[in-house]
Amino acid sequence: IEGTAIRGIPIAALLSDHKLQEELQTPEDSISGSFLKPWQEIAKICRIGEVSKFLRWCAYDSDFTPNKIDNRFKTWVSKGLTNYYSFVHKGIFKSFEALQKDHGLEKEDFFRYLQVRHYFNKNLKDLLGRSGSSFMEAFLSLIKPRSDCKIISKLYQATQLCKQENTEYIKKKWEKEMNVIISQEGWEEICQLPWVSTGSNTWQEFCWKNVTRFFVTPVQRRFTTNRDACWRLCGFNGAD
Repeated sequence: IEGTAIRGIPIAALLSDHKLQEELQTPEDSISGSFLKPWQEIAKICRIGEVSKFLRWCAYDSDFTPNKIDNRFKTWVSKGLTNYYSFVHKGIFKSFEALQKDHGLEKEDFFRYLQVRHYFNKNLKDLLGRSGSSFMEAFLSLIKPRSDCKIISKLYQATQLCKQENTEYIKKKWEKEMNVIISQEGWEEICQLPWVSTGSNTWQEFCWKNVTRFFVTPVQRRFTTNRDACWRLCGFNGAD
């Protein structure tokens, strides 16, 4: 992916920069667009959120103003300084001396280093230590130089773990149908109920299927022409 570019901008630099994607107007049915769409789906499933800003490149970040008037940042890409996470080591923004040693920055790059560090401290520093999801933890560890092998399997396992942990979409369906707000503590108690209310494996499974909305409601069979109407004939819309 990093070797593929859109108008000279690497696709990896576009992943988490929606403003830059809109400026380039990449068609979804294009080869380049086919790279971005799966990432957007993963970001939604794994609830990556603002932590994905670490993946922006200082040379192309639409919110980093200095790169619009100084092309020197683009030369850093060939030195291995791409996304903001490449400036971090063990949770700390690297010193200029360390970047000189590891990436060959020159003395005239010092004020550019200060610009990047200021932007990082202002917008990204507070995000360190809270990667947001198991997928993002795995992804950030794998984009580091000399990262471990088995990249595909690790990303797949992290994605599956995100799916297993995420029951928020089920809670939202119950909230929509009942027109109530379920607190996080309340939802956790509901999810625990099948396992503490009975010792029968059969009833535990049946109760859990009810909680997770496993059973298909009659709406698909009863209202073939009006799928938005509640199958309970209560007059409400939107229940599924």
